[in-house]
Amino acid sequence: MSRIRFLLCFLLIVSFACSSVKPENTSRLIETSSPTKPEWILKKRKSDENYYFVGIGKKNNELQNARKSAISDAASRLLEFIGFRATTRFKSTKEFRDFDDSSSFREEILQTIEGKASASVIIEIEDTYYEKYTDGYLFYVLLKSPVKWVEKERKRLKKLLEEQRNLAILNLNEAKRQFENGEVVKAIDNTILAIEISEKAEENSDIYEEAKDFLISIISSLRFSLKNKPLYVYKEGGSDEIQLMITTTKNYKPVTGLLIELTGNDKNLTFTAKKGLQTDESGIVLVEINQCTPDEEVEIGFSFSLKKFEKLKEIDEEFYSRIKKYNEILKLSVKLSIKEKYKAIPSGVVIIDTEEDKGFSFKFQENVTGFFANRGFNVSSIEISKIAKSTDTPEKVKNSVISLIRKEYNSKIKNLIIIFRNFNYIGEIGKDIKFTEYDLNDSGIKVYEILCSIFIINLETGNTEKAFNFSVKGSGLNKSQALQNSEKKILEKLKEFFI
Repeated sequence: MSRIRFLLCFLLIVSFACSSVKPENTSRLIETSSPTKPEWILKKRKSDENYYFVGIGKKNNELQNARKSAISDAASRLLEFIGFRATTRFKSTKEFRDFDDSSSFREEILQTIEGKASASVIIEIEDTYYEKYTDGYLFYVLLKSPVKWVEKERKRLKKLLEEQRNLAILNLNEAKRQFENGEVVKAIDNTILAIEISEKAEENSDIYEEAKDFLISIISSLRFSLKNKPLYVYKEGGSDEIQLMITTTKNYKPVTGLLIELTGNDKNLTFTAKKGLQTDESGIVLVEINQCTPDEEVEIGFSFSLKKFEKLKEIDEEFYSRIKKYNEILKLSVKLSIKEKYKAIPSGVVIIDTEEDKGFSFKFQENVTGFFANRGFNVSSIEISKIAKSTDTPEKVKNSVISLIRKEYNSKIKNLIIIFRNFNYIGEIGKDIKFTEYDLNDSGIKVYEILCSIFIINLETGNTEKAFNFSVKGSGLNKSQALQNSEKKILEKLKEFFI
C-alpha cells in the first residue's frame, strides 16, 4: 500500500509540474528609450493645473505607428473624461521640433467626423517612453491638458450634445413627413443629415440607429421600370429611346430629382441623357445609346447613384456596404439588340401601282411585306384608299402618302417604305417583239416589264435613307402569267439590295 501511495503521489506531482509549464514567449526586450520605466506609467500623476492621461499604443513594427497609436489612446481617455464617448476614429496632425536626440511635439486632435467645431484640442505631450521587442515597438505617452479648459469643455459639450440630439431628431422627423408625401429625395437628404449629426456622439446612438433603419426603408421602396419597350441599338449610331421610370412603393408616386447611374457590359458604350440623369417630375429619365461595340446584344444597368451616400462611407463603412447591396438588388438591366436603324425602327410598307395611264392604285401585297420582315425589318403593311389623281406626279403622290402616314400613324410608324411599280405590257414575242435570229410569227409568249422605284423615308426628318431604281421582265403564256412572273422577279431583285 505504501508503494502504491508513493507512486500516486509521484504521478500527481509530475502531472502538476507539467501542467504548470508555460509555452515559451518568443518576444524579447532588446531596447528601451530610457534606462528605467517612468513612474507615471504605473502611478497616476496629479496636479492642480493639469489633468494627465496615459496612452498605450498597440505593438507595431514601426516606431512612428506605435507612437501614433499611443497618442490616439491618450486622446480618447481625455475625451471620455470630459464626458464625450467617441464613436469613430480620430484624425491627427503633428508638429515636430527636434532638440538634440529627442523630439518634443504638440499634437492637435481634430475630431473631424464627430464635428466638434470649436472643440479642437491642443494637447501637450508631457513625456514619452518606448520599449523595443523582437516583435515590435510598445509605446507609452503622457498627455496633459489644463484643468480650466477641461472643465469649461465639459459644460460646452453637454450643451452641444443636447443641441445635436434635438437637431438630429428634427431632421429625422422632417424626413419621415417628406417620405409620407412622396418627397423621396428630400427625405433621403434629411435622413443622411440626421445620421451625420447623431453619429457625432455615442450618447445619441439611438437616433443614429433609427435614422439608418429609416434610410434603408426609403431606399428599399424604390422601384425601377421601363415606361416603353426599347429594342435596338443602331449600328449607324443611336438607339431606341429608353424611358426609365422610378417610383416608390410607399404611395406609388413617381420619384422626382433622383440621380441615376448607368452602367454597361461594353467599355465603348456612350450615351446621352436628354434631360440629364435626374428623374423629372414624372419620375422619368430619357436615355439614348450613342454607340457601342458592334455585337449582337448590349446590356445596360440602371441604378441610383451612390454619390449622395459617399459621405456615409467614412462614418460607417459597414452601413455603406448595405446601401451598395440594395443598389445592386434594385438595379434594372435592359438588353438591346444591335441592328441597322432603317431595319430596326417601325416601318410601314406602301405599294403604289400604275399601268397604261390608268392612274395610281394602292395595293397590299403580303409577299412584299413578308420579304422585308424576313430581312429583319420591323414592318407592317398600310392600306391606303385612293388619295391621288391620274394627273399627279409620283413626287406629289409620295408627299401625299407621307402626310397621311404622319397624321394617322405618327406614334407607330417612323419609317416609310414606299414602292412605285409601273407595269408595261410589252406584247407578244414574234409579233410585238421582233427577233432577228429567229423567224417567229406567232410564239404565244407574252411579256411584261415593270419599272420599280423604292424609297425608305424617315418620317421624322423627311430624309430619304435609301433609294433604288430597277426594272424586270417576266414572260408567260398569257398576260396574267407574264404579270405574275414579273412580280416574282421583283422579289428576286430586291435580294440584291437587302441582304
